[in-house]
Amino acid sequence: MQSGNEDGMKKAQIDYEAMMGNQKVYAKNFIREHPKSSVSPLVALTQFAQQMTAHEIDTLIAFLDPSVRTSIYVTELKKLGDKLKITEEGTIAPDFTLNTPEGKPFSLSSLRGKIVIVDFWASWCKPCRQENPNVVALYNKYKDKGLDILGVSLDRDKDSWVKAIADDQLAWHHVSDLKFWQMKRL
Repeated sequence: MQSGNEDGMKKAQIDYEAMMGNQKVYAKNFIREHPKSSVSPLVALTQFAQQMTAHEIDTLIAFLDPSVRTSIYVTELKKLGDKLKITEEGTIAPDFTLNTPEGKPFSLSSLRGKIVIVDFWASWCKPCRQENPNVVALYNKYKDKGLDILGVSLDRDKDSWVKAIADDQLAWHHVSDLKFWQMKRL
């Protein structure tokens, strides 16, 4: 990259992706061939867990030998699976309440019965702001058919948050606790 060799960068990317693909195949084969190994749940946790669904995690745990299901790695896989189950497609989203720009509490559950997009964003987030025109267009197209949006801001500065809502013409519900990454767990 530093040399500016674009062809070399493309080849390196292809080689890297092939190597990572081979690593995943090797890891899957290891788990399949060693269900009694205490290393198998570690491999699953480090190699695949972030791409797995709750069902896939449950299936993997059931495949593992009972002798390794008490490992800390299986416990971590179960925790991840439990978190994923809360927000799986088709489930009711966990309720939360945060304040609107006017300082009034607003709960996600107040939108029950509608199709709701929960949009996590911030006034300082350039990709978020670049995507806002598309979200506005989607909202305008479907709002009369039951679509609603709840914008959850990771801002710290109320004035910047409110200005971005106005500037980007975000005509839906907005909430934040103005605590940036320390936002209360939803």
